[in-house]
Amino acid sequence: MTQTTSSLTKQPNRNWRTLIILTVYSAYFYAFMEWLFFVTKPSSLSTLSLLNKLEVFLITGGVVALTVLVCLLIFALPALIVPHPIWRPRLQLLSNLVPAIVLGITALIIFDNFTYTVLKFGIISTKGIWRAAYAVGFIIFIGWIILLIQRRVRKRRTPASYFALGLLTLSGVLILSVALTQSAKLTVKRDPLKASATRPNILYLMGDGLNAQYLSLYGYHHDTTPFIKELAQTSLLAENAFTNASGTTASTTSILTGREPAETKVYRYPDVLSGDASFQHFPGILKREGYETVEIGTAYYMDAQELNLLDGFDIVNSQPQNQIVLNSIRSVLGNSPSVFFISTIIGRARERVLHIFFIQDMVNPLEEVYNPKIGKTDQQRVQEIFDLLDHAHSPVFVFAYFIDTHGPNFAPDKQVFASDEPNKAWDQGQYEDSVLSFDGSVQQIYDHLVEKGQLDNTIIVVSTDHGYQYTTFNRVPILMHFPKDAHTGVRKNNTQLIDIPVTLLDYLGIPKPEWMSGMSFLNNETSVDRQIVSITAGSPTTIQPPFYQIKTVQVQVCQRSYSLNVQENKWIVSMPTGYISPCDIKLLPPEDQIRKKILDYLKNHDYDVSSLQ
Repeated sequence: MTQTTSSLTKQPNRNWRTLIILTVYSAYFYAFMEWLFFVTKPSSLSTLSLLNKLEVFLITGGVVALTVLVCLLIFALPALIVPHPIWRPRLQLLSNLVPAIVLGITALIIFDNFTYTVLKFGIISTKGIWRAAYAVGFIIFIGWIILLIQRRVRKRRTPASYFALGLLTLSGVLILSVALTQSAKLTVKRDPLKASATRPNILYLMGDGLNAQYLSLYGYHHDTTPFIKELAQTSLLAENAFTNASGTTASTTSILTGREPAETKVYRYPDVLSGDASFQHFPGILKREGYETVEIGTAYYMDAQELNLLDGFDIVNSQPQNQIVLNSIRSVLGNSPSVFFISTIIGRARERVLHIFFIQDMVNPLEEVYNPKIGKTDQQRVQEIFDLLDHAHSPVFVFAYFIDTHGPNFAPDKQVFASDEPNKAWDQGQYEDSVLSFDGSVQQIYDHLVEKGQLDNTIIVVSTDHGYQYTTFNRVPILMHFPKDAHTGVRKNNTQLIDIPVTLLDYLGIPKPEWMSGMSFLNNETSVDRQIVSITAGSPTTIQPPFYQIKTVQVQVCQRSYSLNVQENKWIVSMPTGYISPCDIKLLPPEDQIRKKILDYLKNHDYDVSSLQ
C-alpha cells in the first residue's frame, strides 16, 4: 500500500517535467517554422544581418515559450489542485491541450504555406465544405497530438531538458539585452485639455493614382472633376505638385511622416518602419493634441499596423488598435524587429483559425485591390466617414483611401467617358469615369459637412498617392480647403506630398518637428528652383544589395525630371506633361550636378554607390 501511494505521488512530478519540456519545444518549433518561412522570402527580415535574423528567432521563440508556459500553468491548475488519483490523470489531458494547440496551429500554417506556394490554393480561398474540412482536420489533429503527448508523459524517459533549458537561457539573455538597449515607447496619451479645445476636423481624401493632367481641375478637356474644380475657387491649390514614391505603401508612409522614402526606408511591401521612425508621424502628433485618428485604407497596402506605424491611429481599417498583449511586449522590447515579427505571426495564426471556424473571413489583399467587385467600396468608405463625423466626441483626423481609380481595372459608378467596348486593363475611358466617381465621393462628403453644419470646422485635403500607372514624373493634385474659405489661392512653384502634413501643422499652429522634411506652403510659395526627390521601387521578389527595393531615384527641378535607374545605371531626363509656369531655363542645373546630387543622396542614406561611379 505504501509503495502504491508513493508511486502515485511521484508519477505526476515526472509527467509535469516532460510536459513542460514538450511545451517549450512546441513553442520554439512554431517560432522556427514561421521564421524559416519569412527568412526565405522577401519580408521585413530581408534587410537584417544573419545574426539579427537569428536574434529575431530566439527572442520570438522565448516570448512564445514563456507565454505558452503561463497558459500551461493555468490549464494545469485543476490537475494540481485535485488530489484524487482517478481524476488527476484525466485533468492532465486538459494541460496537454496547450502544446497540442501550438503544434496544431504550426501544422495548419505549414500546410497552408505549402499548398498556397506550390499548388496555388490555401485557407484564404476555401469556401463552404472545404473551409469546414480544415476545421475538422484541425480538431482531429489536435486530438491526436493530445493522445501522443499523454503517452509520452507516461514514459519514464524525459526529453532533452538541458537543450530546452539552453534555448530558454539564450532567449532570456537576448530579451534582456534588447530590453536594456531599446527605447520602449508606450501608447500616446491624449491631453484632455487639448481634446476639449477647438480644433478642426481633418479629412484627407486620397484617390489612387491621380494624374493632374487627367483632371478638369487642372484644365483637362473632359470634365472629370466638376465639383473639385468648383471647390478650388475657395481652396489652396498646388499647380505643380509631385509624389515622393511610385507605390501606395511608400507614398502614404511619406505623407503620414512628412519624410522622403529614403529617410523612412519604406519603398514598398514588405518594408516597414523601424526604431524611432515608427513613432515619428503626423497622426501621432494629432493624437497628442486630442484628435481621434482613423485610417480607412486597405489590408497590407495601406495599413498602419502592417507598416509598423505605432501609436498613431485609434482605428485602422475598422480594427481598434488597443493591442494589450503587443503593447506589453513592446514595453519590454521596445520597437525591435522581434516585436514586429511576433505581431505578424500572431496575426497569421489568428486570421487562419478564425477563418476555418467561420468566425471571421480572411482578406485577400491582392483581390481587394485589383478586383473592383471585392472588398470595401468607395461608397462604403464615404458612409464610414459620415458615421465618424456624426458620432465623434472630439476632433477627428480621417486618412481615407478611395480605390475606384486603382488600376489596371477601374470601378466607376457610371459610364460617361468610356466607350461601349469591353473593359480592358488600364482603359483610359474607364479611368476617367473612375476619377469622376471620386469627384462624386468628395462632393457627397462636402454636402454632408454642409448639412451637419461642420464645414466651417473641417479641413478637406484632396490628393493622391502616386501618378497614373505608378509614375513619379507627372504632376499630381493637391487641394486644401480650410474652414471659412481661409488661405485660398494657387501655388505655382513645385510642391510635394510630404509638404501636406507640414502645411496642416502650420495652419494648426503646431511647430514642425525636426524629423519632418516637407515645407509649408500655407502662406508663401516654395523656392522656384526647389529640388524634389522621388523614388520608384523595384520588384519585391528581388530585394538584394546594394539598393534593395530602390529602382530609380528622380530629382524634379522646375519643369525638368532627372532620373537615375540605379539597378541598370541608366540616366533619363524628361519633362512632366502639362507643366504650368515653367522656370527660366537658366535656373535648371546641369545634368552632371544632379547626378552627383543623387549619388551623394544615396551615400548619405547608407547605400553603396560604387557600381554607379
